[in-house]
Amino acid sequence: IGLLKLIFQLDTKELLGVHIIGEGATDIVHIGQAVMQLDGGLDYLTHAVFNHPTLSEAYKVAALDGMNKMRAYS
Repeated sequence: IGLLKLIFQLDTKELLGVHIIGEGATDIVHIGQAVMQLDGGLDYLTHAVFNHPTLSEAYKVAALDGMNKMRAYS
C-alpha cells in the first residue's frame, strides 16, 4: 500500500513533480524523473502502456485521475 501523487501545470499539463510513498517507491520513482527530464506530461502518461498489474501502472492511474479532475474544474 502506498501513494503516488503527480504535480502538474494545469494549462500545459507539464509534469512538475512526483511524490511517492510506499514500499515500492524506489522501484518506480525513476519513471517520473524520466518523464520530467524529457519534458513529458500528463498526455504522455495517459498514452503510455504500463504492464498490469505492476506498481508502475500507478502512473497511468494517477494521470487519468488528474485529467478527470481537470475536466471537472473546467
